[in-house]
Amino acid sequence: MKSITLIVILALAGYGYYFFYPPMVLKHRTEQALEEFSNAVATKDRAKIGEALGKYLAETAKPHLEVTIISLSQPEGKTSTQDFDKPDFITFIDNTLYALDDYHYEAALQNFNLATNKKSASVTFSSKEWADGKEYYLGTTMKMRYHSNTLCEGEVDFDGNKTELAAVNCKMTMTIVPKPEELLKSQNPEALGQLLR
Repeated sequence: MKSITLIVILALAGYGYYFFYPPMVLKHRTEQALEEFSNAVATKDRAKIGEALGKYLAETAKPHLEVTIISLSQPEGKTSTQDFDKPDFITFIDNTLYALDDYHYEAALQNFNLATNKKSASVTFSSKEWADGKEYYLGTTMKMRYHSNTLCEGEVDFDGNKTELAAVNCKMTMTIVPKPEELLKSQNPEALGQLLR
């Protein structure tokens, strides 16, 4: 009987730590923010996606994006970087989604380190994306599938009930390949084979 009581006490203590210990509460808020943004993307409603970005990006946020693209025309990959302020980043995402036929985004928190003042945390989160769109290649418009893996490092601020990404630096590796029904249009089979390995 005592052993059962001890197990119950330990279980309740673990439950309390996981859900109510302040650092864990703030970590869960960060995870919830990532989940809510993923859910906004899943609606395919660009207005809702923009609203979610507006909610979770701090007004002073300066997103930095580094993208390496591997494609038929760039099989070795080409890297470009760009810095944004909040309004420019929201517009950039909206314009990108407008040009796509379909897309998916899913993010997960990897690391969470709460500052001693408990008002901010350094975070690392990853995401996986895919999208369908079109590319103009060697005089032909081809339906393409975009696959990407992204790793972001940044800082989250906590102000009352707000959870905002105050700074973020993301590195994305994107592969662009023709959709199966477009393969016969490719005039660069060696590059295509390298992409599909």
